[in-house]
Amino acid sequence: MKKLFTSALLALVLSINVYAQERTYFDENWEKTTQDKMEYYRETTAKGKLTLIKDFYKNGTLQMEGLASDTTPSSEVFDGKVTWYTPEGKVMSTVTYSKGTQVGPSQTYDATGRLIEDLVYKGDGTFSGKSYGYKDPDSEYYYNSITTYENSIPSHTIIYDEDIKGIRTETIMGKDSSYENKYYGEKGKYIGSAKSESGENTQVDYYYNPMRVSKIEKYKSDGSIKEGVVYSKTGKILQEQKRNKKDGYKTTYDESGKKIAHLVYQYDKENDVYTPMDGEDHQFSYDNSYTSSIDVYQNGSVILNKEFDENGKLLKETKLKDGTTQEIKYYAPEGTLKSTLTYKDDMPYNGTSHEGLDENQYKDGVLINRKTYSEEKKLKSEKKLNSKQNTYEATVYDNKGAILYTFTQPIQGDDFDYTFTAQIVQYVKGKPTYKASVKNNTLQSGKIKLRTYNGVKELENNGKWILLKVYNTEGKIVQDSKFLINTGDDFFSGENETLISEDLLYNDFE
Repeated sequence: MKKLFTSALLALVLSINVYAQERTYFDENWEKTTQDKMEYYRETTAKGKLTLIKDFYKNGTLQMEGLASDTTPSSEVFDGKVTWYTPEGKVMSTVTYSKGTQVGPSQTYDATGRLIEDLVYKGDGTFSGKSYGYKDPDSEYYYNSITTYENSIPSHTIIYDEDIKGIRTETIMGKDSSYENKYYGEKGKYIGSAKSESGENTQVDYYYNPMRVSKIEKYKSDGSIKEGVVYSKTGKILQEQKRNKKDGYKTTYDESGKKIAHLVYQYDKENDVYTPMDGEDHQFSYDNSYTSSIDVYQNGSVILNKEFDENGKLLKETKLKDGTTQEIKYYAPEGTLKSTLTYKDDMPYNGTSHEGLDENQYKDGVLINRKTYSEEKKLKSEKKLNSKQNTYEATVYDNKGAILYTFTQPIQGDDFDYTFTAQIVQYVKGKPTYKASVKNNTLQSGKIKLRTYNGVKELENNGKWILLKVYNTEGKIVQDSKFLINTGDDFFSGENETLISEDLLYNDFE
């Protein structure tokens, strides 16, 4: 009889527990849904005055568990330790709560299970502890790091390679916003430091992956450079400079250690400045992998400037006299001369320039032809001076080579008049479709459509009004309004969306 009673009691307890456990289904936005549409589901079980919440991924893997006094999705009032898990079942984070407020230890882990945050929160929301970053060649982090926080403010950061006591930098923040950067080289040898307070400082730059010193510069208390060394990724000296009370120098070497350039400085004691006098000043790319430019000095003035591409090929050579440009030569990647542009009174005079994606041809100081190319070297626009030399005739193409616009533009009499005046013809599928007259950036007559990042703007002149329609990228109209025609005086304020500039014609986002 006693055994029968015990079995009955056990069955009753089990039935109560099953009845007390509830299951709710949610979609990807944690909105309640049906079982066949769910991405998550939740099981809740009463635990005294609290409720144990267990959330699961669709496949049954635990997603979160913790106690709460309010189980409303996205508005839970947790109490105690709450743990979240990845779809693979690894711990993603643990957070401690007290009546819904985050108080106590909190840890966060990355996808591989490494600790990235180890913090302790106070009731006022501030925290103390450490965060961790890990070296990863596939991301922007090519180094390891540890940051210590006090009252939610970083107080100490270390960036290091493999050994935290080896090559590294340390940043120490003071409570008064002061700081000190400490620099260490191979095997943790101390190099120097830079402080927020005035005084002599040392600045060190590094290569990463692996971490190596790339540049050391020492500065005087007035901020001027005292000496410096640039290293290659293999540790070879590429450049060194020193400045003393009488003069200074900068010497450049190749990877083999051979001296390839030497620049002499002259010290002006009265003004406390160093002036480059004679020799070559080599400037390196951001990673010191190649010489990006060379300035040649003679008697204190630059007489020649050379610019190079990432393969070390000469791109551009500028001759100067008394600080003014005399001539620029442009070179093709294979080394052949592409064009020459002469200057007069420090302004382009005769020849062709190649700057970025623009090609400009000048004759007797007048721009007679301008071509603009895409990154794929396709012609995007061309503007030619007519035979009477009073009007530019321009054609704008899309990225497939079809004509978008043609326009004629009178030469502005004032070099500082940047407003746009033109007669425009717009093409659709290779055929002229709309005509428009623009004066001082304002539509005087006709109709025009302009592409924008958000879709298309259509403007039409209607007497005293400009009719404006704006379409989104799907072609749906999102604005239909009108504006009184203005003089275009507020062009530079950017407040009037009906104003038309030449640049708008070049937009092609397809």
